[in-house]
Amino acid sequence: MGIQDALWLEMDRPTNAMVADVAVWTAEPVDLGLLQEAITERLVERYPVFRSRAVRDGNGEWCWEPDPDFDIANHVSAATLASPDDPRCMHALVAAHRAELLDSGRPLWRLICVERYRGGSAMILRSHHAVADGMRMVQLAMSLFDASPQGGAILGPAVAQYGAVSQPAGPVPSRLRRATAELTTVAQTAGRSLAEVPGRRAAGTGRPARHAARLARFALRNPLGALHSLLHGLRRAASGFAATLRRALPGGGTLAGLLAAAPGDLDTVRKFVLGTLNDVSIWTGPASGSKGVAWSSPLSLPAVKAVAKAHGCTVNDVLVATVASALHDYLRSRDAHCASVAFMVPVNLKPLDLSLPETLGNEFALVQLELPTDEPDPVAVLAIARRRMNRIKNGNEAAVAFRLQEVIAGFSRTLYEASVELFTNRTLGVLTNVPGPPIPVYLAGALVEGIAGWAPVSGDQPMSFSICSYNGNVVVGIACDTELVPGYEGIVDGFAAAFGRLVARTPGVGATAGV
Repeated sequence: MGIQDALWLEMDRPTNAMVADVAVWTAEPVDLGLLQEAITERLVERYPVFRSRAVRDGNGEWCWEPDPDFDIANHVSAATLASPDDPRCMHALVAAHRAELLDSGRPLWRLICVERYRGGSAMILRSHHAVADGMRMVQLAMSLFDASPQGGAILGPAVAQYGAVSQPAGPVPSRLRRATAELTTVAQTAGRSLAEVPGRRAAGTGRPARHAARLARFALRNPLGALHSLLHGLRRAASGFAATLRRALPGGGTLAGLLAAAPGDLDTVRKFVLGTLNDVSIWTGPASGSKGVAWSSPLSLPAVKAVAKAHGCTVNDVLVATVASALHDYLRSRDAHCASVAFMVPVNLKPLDLSLPETLGNEFALVQLELPTDEPDPVAVLAIARRRMNRIKNGNEAAVAFRLQEVIAGFSRTLYEASVELFTNRTLGVLTNVPGPPIPVYLAGALVEGIAGWAPVSGDQPMSFSICSYNGNVVVGIACDTELVPGYEGIVDGFAAAFGRLVARTPGVGATAGV
């Protein structure tokens, strides 16, 4: 078993299972017999890992071993909803399973069939991350769909690959001088300001010691994020002066803007050495075993594309910026402060191949995308998201991250696990954008109505976002720790409103976007 595959196995925790979950629902009931035939033919018989269990060999190394007692009946089960017409019941079912670890004595996947859901059916496909990375799981899911009720293979959509190709570094000395000067200015400003406890407003909470302790614990994991939280408090305490500073300095005048304006490779080093701009806030704390899941109403993909074209950016830029704006609204509704969050974004290291290897496995790296959550102007948020995504695409962060994890894993598995814990706890969670079929597809003869999915989170990450497009629509899903993110449904419920504000600020789009 590859190093990455084996380490996903060892990262399982009672509070966070390393399992990817996909929910698919159809417009009419699915023939469960046909569905099981499709699973058998297209997954179990085609890929040995779906009928193999993970075991250690004589040297203590993980490997895949055929399960001598394999029976597909052990992996396929049926479920019912108390209120089949209520999406919240479906959300609760996915969340209940997301809190469960897969049976380690059997092949690491499971299919739950919901016989009645909103006039049709639904299924939940759970697969351990050791089996395959996110993009390969997308291709596996595509293999279950047909182009018509009678059958017919479909091809997955083209996916732009980025991040793994080296780019010219440019004049590093001048960049270093400029970045050092900017950091010095910020440090001098902070020294002349007054601090306040970050996260939640001190007024009305009566618990400053608790917030100070939270910041101290967070600082051990992510010193830069803790510093940024403090400086965010400084800026709020001296808001008039900060406004002047923003107008005078590049990147908006905030520490987030200044550091994120650094050249790509310098910024990559900063993330690995100093940490990320991921502030302490109401969702900072130890993970619990209580999980919640929800997904939004669909947005028009043509409308998203129109906004992207008008602003000269990508569809992905628009969607991740909308996530940041939805988080901004959630924080305001909770009377909470948070200037910036960081997400782990998976980047595929190899171009997609229609013929997947039988062993599947993981071939990806995680880059760290920082997004503003204190900016009310959606156009400004989009500009920041576009700039930071472009720097990641044109830099070496993905390749560096992948090689770094290889080197650390070569020294010590224990050291690797510790480094994974450290880096994951410097981010809010995982943010993925999964391109689904652009045309209507069918599952065991039934028209697919919607798709949502979630990557696993690790350490004390509070939430995971997945943006799924299918047949001209976009759905955003959240999976989170309910102890850390109370009222999480409001985040995805606010996704459409956040996008609507961006549409309203986009000339020539608002009248035709259909939002």
